[in-house]
Amino acid sequence: MRLRMGMIAAAVAASVAVVAPAAMAGSGAHAKAQNTFIVCKHGCKYGSVHAAVNAVNKGKNSVIKIRPGTYKEGVTLVGHRYDDLSFVGSSGNPRNTILEGNGAKLNGTNEVAQNGIDATNVDHLTIQNLWARNFQTNGFFVHSDTGTTNCDGFLMKNDLASHNRSYGLFAKRCIGGRITHSKGWGHGDSAIYIGETPPQADPKWTQIDHDRAYQNVLGYSGTNSKYVDIHDSKFFNNGAGIVPNTLDSEAFQPNANGKIRDNEIFWNNFNYFLPNSPVETVSGGLGQIGNLTINYPTGVGVILFGSDGWVVRDNQIFGNFFWGAGSFSDPFNASALNQKNRFIDNQMGRNGTDTNRFDFYNDGSGKGNCYSGNTSSSFDVTGDASHSQGFLYPNCPAPNIGTGTNAGDGGLGSGQVGELAGYVLSTPPCSQEDSWVQHSHPAFEGLTPIDTRNLGACS
Repeated sequence: MRLRMGMIAAAVAASVAVVAPAAMAGSGAHAKAQNTFIVCKHGCKYGSVHAAVNAVNKGKNSVIKIRPGTYKEGVTLVGHRYDDLSFVGSSGNPRNTILEGNGAKLNGTNEVAQNGIDATNVDHLTIQNLWARNFQTNGFFVHSDTGTTNCDGFLMKNDLASHNRSYGLFAKRCIGGRITHSKGWGHGDSAIYIGETPPQADPKWTQIDHDRAYQNVLGYSGTNSKYVDIHDSKFFNNGAGIVPNTLDSEAFQPNANGKIRDNEIFWNNFNYFLPNSPVETVSGGLGQIGNLTINYPTGVGVILFGSDGWVVRDNQIFGNFFWGAGSFSDPFNASALNQKNRFIDNQMGRNGTDTNRFDFYNDGSGKGNCYSGNTSSSFDVTGDASHSQGFLYPNCPAPNIGTGTNAGDGGLGSGQVGELAGYVLSTPPCSQEDSWVQHSHPAFEGLTPIDTRNLGACS
């Protein structure tokens, strides 16, 4: 590395400072980094991130330290050669070190970059102090090949992801990991995504903590995710806040055994279907009924879709214009069963000052769901429901109540299921907001609620 002695001393000192957090990836302590690859726009050995990646022979004890600047490139790395590698923005402020997707090429080729950083079959990767924006698909993406479990732990810390077409901070088919002190906004699916978690006898949990997700189609999405602990974070101004879900198009269904605790989940009333929305959903919907498209519901704080064994506890859930929290099965997928979910000790509606239209919705399917200790409990029971409130919303500990199948109360034209079907099949989809109960929001932590009146009229 051709640097003056003073610069070498500064680089060594800085590398020691940035490696310590990387060793906290929840994957075990690592030795102090010995190999530092410094990237900068001018005057460094490596003028691009992909050039530094190509120079890494072994990820362990290696840090790619990226100096402030905007880098129009996407980077891929494949295989355990890169285990324990760290990407670190050197300034500590992710706004200073940007991977820019507009005009970005992949690994120095003429191929359009789909992702900012795309790591396949890499264990214990760290991505820290970086901003990925405007990529064709995802911001930061760690995953293993289909049918494998070659992604054992990762850390995304103090990162930003914005206006990537699909996902911001994305992990798929990984065992454990952590996304912390990060922010994501402007995504056509979700800011944070954990998907296809392999079943484990002695599970490693994925931590989602101290994050912010706002103005996305979904704040958090997790198709067939398991062992995910979402806590101490804010999900607001999204179409829906937190959405674990089960789909038979992905591996390792169902989504199961997760925690949503100690979060602030509010104002998720972003009608991204409106014509002037800055975000357009990447999804073509969840399926079809006849010639109608099934869309995700908007105006909802928490959605458990085909979820098994989730605990929603000690959250503040308020100002969502349809439901604070809803749970339901997929009537077309017997593996997507709404069961054994517990809603406990949540502060709903901010003591009546910023209410949800209804605090809770349950379609009546499955068994073992329960509700207890929530500060407000306005339960959505339709006028033509076949079952009582006690059947739909039993107290905890959970009795063995529910239909026991993926068919809920009523049907597509009546009862709880009929209300849900009518909502998600709204045509045009922007007209979902016709069912909202809207009101102004009292001030909260200096944040501004989204105002969909600026997004054009639904037509």
